[in-house]
Amino acid sequence: MLKKLEKNFEEIILMTLLVLMSIVLGLQIVARYVFNNSLSWSEELVRYLFIWSTFLGIPYSIKKGISIRVDFLSYRMSYKNQKRLKILNCIFIIILFAIISLFSFDVLNKSILSAQKSPAIGIPTWTLQFSVFISSLLSIYRAVENLFKIRREK
Repeated sequence: MLKKLEKNFEEIILMTLLVLMSIVLGLQIVARYVFNNSLSWSEELVRYLFIWSTFLGIPYSIKKGISIRVDFLSYRMSYKNQKRLKILNCIFIIILFAIISLFSFDVLNKSILSAQKSPAIGIPTWTLQFSVFISSLLSIYRAVENLFKIRREK
C-alpha cells in the first residue's frame, strides 16, 4: 500500500485538488447566479488550491519526464552521451531545488513568525510558502529517483 501511495502520491493529491477546485467553483457559480449571493471565500480558496496544484505539478513532471526541454541535440547524440546528459540534467535539478528549498524554508520561517492570515478564509499564509518547500523536496526526491533509474538502464 505504501509503495502504491509513493508511486502515485502526486497524482492522488493533484486529482484531489482539481476536484476540490471544481466543486468550490461550481458552488460559487450556483451561489452567484441562482441565489444572487456570491461566496466571499471561494475565490481565495481556489487560488490557494491552484497554487498548491501548480507547485505539486513540478515533481510530477520530473517523475514522468514531461518537462519542457529541447531534444534536438540529444537525439543526435550516441546513447552513452544521451545517458550522460540525462544524469547531468538530474544533477542540475537536484542542485536547483536544493537551493530553492533553502530559500523557501527561510521564507516559510519568516511567514510562520509573522502569523499573518489570509483575508477571506483566515488560514495562515505560511500554508502557501509551505507548498514551495514541499514541492522542492519532492522534486529533489523524484530527481534522485530518476537518477537511479537512469544509472540502472543498460
